[in-house]
Amino acid sequence: EAKKQQESVIKEAKTKILPDWVQKTKLTGDFRLRYQWEDRDDSDQRNRFRFRARLALETKIAETLKFTFGIASGPNDPRSTNQTFTDVFSHKQLNIDLANVAWTPYAWVTAIGGKMKNPVYTVDQLIWDNDIRPEGVAAQFNRKFNDDVSGFLNAGVFILGENANSNNNPYMFVIQPGIDWNIAECTKLKYALGWTNIPNIEGKQQLAYSSGTNTYEKDAAGKNIYKYGYNLLSMTGELGFKNPIHNTVNYAALFGEFTHNTAASKRNNGFMTGFYFGDEKVTDKGQWQFKYSFRRLESDADLDVLPDSDFYGGSTGAYGHKATFQYGLMKNVWYEMNYFRSEKISSPKDPENLLQTDLNFKF
Repeated sequence: EAKKQQESVIKEAKTKILPDWVQKTKLTGDFRLRYQWEDRDDSDQRNRFRFRARLALETKIAETLKFTFGIASGPNDPRSTNQTFTDVFSHKQLNIDLANVAWTPYAWVTAIGGKMKNPVYTVDQLIWDNDIRPEGVAAQFNRKFNDDVSGFLNAGVFILGENANSNNNPYMFVIQPGIDWNIAECTKLKYALGWTNIPNIEGKQQLAYSSGTNTYEKDAAGKNIYKYGYNLLSMTGELGFKNPIHNTVNYAALFGEFTHNTAASKRNNGFMTGFYFGDEKVTDKGQWQFKYSFRRLESDADLDVLPDSDFYGGSTGAYGHKATFQYGLMKNVWYEMNYFRSEKISSPKDPENLLQTDLNFKF
């Protein structure tokens, strides 16, 4: 009883001393230590020690408005927040990772403007790298139809480049309707269809941070220009099962993703399929998860600034395997190992082995 009274006094004191906006501010972050080994046939083996640090604050401006600002380690590359241990203990770089305002006028709709977490539903980075923070405006709608079925719609317009001398700057717009369906007491399905259109890209110069694996032609100055446009139709889904093996496996799921670029005449398909089992998420001591996926992403199935940067260097025109194991060491602290075996679809194959071992901390 005395402890409760003490906590109440402290809370009341904070309320009187701290400004209202500070009381409504939440600070979150994570830190990762990584060892990474790479071995590709056309290159020397590489060993790297790396870290990732991210910090974000959220503050409630008004009842329906929230501001988010975040910073992250790493270079300017939009697909990486990793910082390699290098350059004789030099100071490392921090970048703006998030800067947006979200408006939620009703419980079922949120509008966002700025640099944001990706509002598009994905399952394992076939089309989108998880580190990408789109810039533009987006809206998310969620509506419950009955106790077992709800629908959602993600939509956004994102800017890819800006040139003061051009009225035809590249951008993309995305629309993705989907459903969440509790099929039975222990079975659930999440499924979405997507359309991503990227105007003003065909015949334009190669974008910054491109992996250089789309199909290109040369302009009059000898620079790479995109041969095709990118008009992507996609399907994404996961079928999950609660407690399939009593007291041993708490959760198991099958997942997959498919993309087709209607603007390219060939090498325009990509797919990924996989499964995982153990715990649905690893957040506490003793929880664990094993995950496996196979993917094949043809050269023009996706814009080559978007796919997972760890899978064959973020290239399109590659296929292969990924296996992940996670184990909870304590609450919000877990160990993770990722192994990639990938190679180019065309010859020479130049297969790559990539191993990552991580210690993750979240707060």
